Amino acid sequence: MGKLPLEGIRVADFTQVIQGPFATMMLAQMGAEVIKIETESRTQGESRNGAGFARLNTSKKSVTLNLKDPRGVEVAKSLVKTSDIVIENFATGVMERLGVGYEELRRVKPDIIMLSSQGLGRTGPLSDAIAYFAEVLNFAGMSHLAGHKDDTPGIMGGMWLDYYTGLLLVLAMLAALHRRQETGEGQYIQVCMAENAIASMPEAFLDYSVNGRDAGPQENRDVAMAPHGAYRSRGFDKWVAIAVTNEEEWSAFCKATGHTEWVKDDRFADPVSRWHHQEELDKLITQWTLQRTDYEAMHILQKAGVAAGPILDMAGLANDPHLNERGFLIPLGEREGKPYLHLTHPWRSSSVPQPFYKLPSEFGADNNYVLGELLGMSEAEIARLAKDNVLS
Repeated sequence: MGKLPLEGIRVADFTQVIQGPFATMMLAQMGAEVIKIETESRTQGESRNGAGFARLNTSKKSVTLNLKDPRGVEVAKSLVKTSDIVIENFATGVMERLGVGYEELRRVKPDIIMLSSQGLGRTGPLSDAIAYFAEVLNFAGMSHLAGHKDDTPGIMGGMWLDYYTGLLLVLAMLAALHRRQETGEGQYIQVCMAENAIASMPEAFLDYSVNGRDAGPQENRDVAMAPHGAYRSRGFDKWVAIAVTNEEEWSAFCKATGHTEWVKDDRFADPVSRWHHQEELDKLITQWTLQRTDYEAMHILQKAGVAAGPILDMAGLANDPHLNERGFLIPLGEREGKPYLHLTHPWRSSSVPQPFYKLPSEFGADNNYVLGELLGMSEAEIARLAKDNVLS
């Protein structure tokens, strides 16, 4: 087995919250040395010990720097000088005000690759807007499409857009690394989370731009397929998702459920008819699913060639036999006496070792390594910085 693909690459990680830390975690698991720059003013003990922080900051090193102190800024620049990538997702202008914006850092290291990611982008009249997950979804129109008819907009559960954008950041950084290898040039990459969200629903936007038609709230339904949705199954708050995409699957669905008479029902005779009679069809399907567990319904329909699956909660995910057989959860040890399970890297490779997994470093645990080994500071210099609260 060879080395991990990003061994030898160093990342100065100024990110926070979700999308940036997720991106740098991916890089770290692929072998890059990711050095997370932390400060007590932004990383409070309670949030740092939370599940979210632990999940997103595995496999990294931690150095503490007070970037409001000019000496802390100089140390950060020294670290950048030894790095290949700098990534940040502060509000627009924060890095510049701290003295570590791109123009300043490229003077330190001309071929540096720097990536900035903001909710609504770094330019335009809303570039200074505070934009977290919910605000970005609202701005991008996703809450409008995810809502229920005659009801308020629906914000999708889970911070999936942060993770989706994080993967885009990884793609952009890998492309920049490849370009630098070919040309020797660094670059500055700017990512807009809202534009990423809009780009992920091109059908709705194209429908409006071409036809002037707003699809409106979609609930759990599809713009063309029926049946399509979530159906109650046997058990407390248990559901199964079902989607029928064509006439062959519709016939198979009716046969598998024991209701071949639905094929001959005029209300369900073709895709358009089924779509217009979804409420009636959904009631009939629910009568069938309520008699079976989510997994039973899934196996019956999957065997017939129909897409179906259980809608799992967190307990369901942790105990799902498919995910467990694939080794999706990796034990990394204990924190505060409790076992820590980490989610695996989202892809597998046949030609490289297992991704690098390690519990998150304690706050500032790698100060001596970064300042001493990488930057060549003496113990006395490090102690002086610590005494003066530069390392806080």
